[in-house]
Amino acid sequence: MGKYGEIFAKLRLTPNQLRTVADRRLDDAVYLVESGENARANGSIYLGGFAVECWLKAGLLERHRNLGSAVDPARLSASDREVYRQLYSHELDEMIDALPELALKLERQRTGLKAELRTLAAEWSVYARYSPRIATIRQAKAFLGVVSDVRPVLRDL
Repeated sequence: MGKYGEIFAKLRLTPNQLRTVADRRLDDAVYLVESGENARANGSIYLGGFAVECWLKAGLLERHRNLGSAVDPARLSASDREVYRQLYSHELDEMIDALPELALKLERQRTGLKAELRTLAAEWSVYARYSPRIATIRQAKAFLGVVSDVRPVLRDL
């Protein structure tokens, strides 16, 4: 174990482990936004988007269980290679495209929810963690509102 614990270990996560991580990061995001401090808004938005990323990756792994263990990407089919690439990327919109049943499930949940997730996916980026700009708590609450609305559908992928 390292000086700061085992959280830095590189692990291959199962879909259920990814869902647990997503739930925890969303809880962290909510905690930050509930502080009411604009200085915590960026972290809240970043963590909320990361939760969405983890849920999407869990859904991809459910459909491509062969990618849950060590594989040689060169030996994968073209479609599996694309999913494998997505599992190591942060492109939410590409992951959404790889889960075609998601759109219908979102619309069953609430009209317009698919469009809201698409907007969130188009705007969120891992680069938020480097941004010197500061979002507002109001923006963070709106962002987390969408994340909370899509959560039940994403968790059940």
